[in-house]
Amino acid sequence: MTRLMILLFFGSLSPLLAQTDDTVRNLPPEAVALYPTLEDMSGYAVGQYEDYLLVFGGTIKSGDTELYEEDFPNLEILLIDFQRERAAAYTNGQLDGALGEQMSATGLSYYQEGNTLFLLGGYGYSESQNQYITFPYITAIDLKATIEALLQGKNPVANFYQICDERLAIFDGTLDYNGEEFFLINGKTAYMLRPFAENPQYVEQKLQNEARTFKLSGEGPELELEGFQTWYDMEGFEDYYGPLLPDRIRQELDKGKQQRRGIEQ
Repeated sequence: MTRLMILLFFGSLSPLLAQTDDTVRNLPPEAVALYPTLEDMSGYAVGQYEDYLLVFGGTIKSGDTELYEEDFPNLEILLIDFQRERAAAYTNGQLDGALGEQMSATGLSYYQEGNTLFLLGGYGYSESQNQYITFPYITAIDLKATIEALLQGKNPVANFYQICDERLAIFDGTLDYNGEEFFLINGKTAYMLRPFAENPQYVEQKLQNEARTFKLSGEGPELELEGFQTWYDMEGFEDYYGPLLPDRIRQELDKGKQQRRGIEQ
């Protein structure tokens, strides 16, 4: 397991963003009004601190499908300031190597716990590998420190802490946390060989009816991944955790049951 370090700043909740937990799943209309491109974006991750939102990664829908068949990757960190009613974009070019590559990925799974935003996996172009891959990383971002660095015109890299583990190479999954353990359900893994060739080869594997659980210990550069486990028996998984399962994971399990019933009928 390898580790890449980086640093950040952030801290409390805005009344505009108040919800049952810290994780922003649906952007408020005010965010789209301040940065209209968000209306054409998907697959991004969102972190919040007081009256600020940070948006990482995702893809931007092509406005001219005749000229541009593919969507565009978001290569910027978006900072939305509700108090001052303004939005700004900062290039991901300040984040080198694997970190910058993951921050430009789509299909990021994410969860915010207090001042820390956790980003997992994602699919996108890896310059270091010269192909599109599913990124095998989980990155912890200090939101408060990152926002402060961006506002001061500084490189926020010291506020990111990244762990590499091939078992985390998943995108479009559902990530949640019960205060002790992380839960990742479903998702995909994919890669594209020779992306700039006339006929690039895209390979995708769906990870339906699969769950993964793990713990994170330590902070900052001492961040460690522990107790990783993959579950293929969803009934056994649900029975084992019982009331310890986060609501969003239980909802995904129920959705999977309904889909299977529909196929059987």
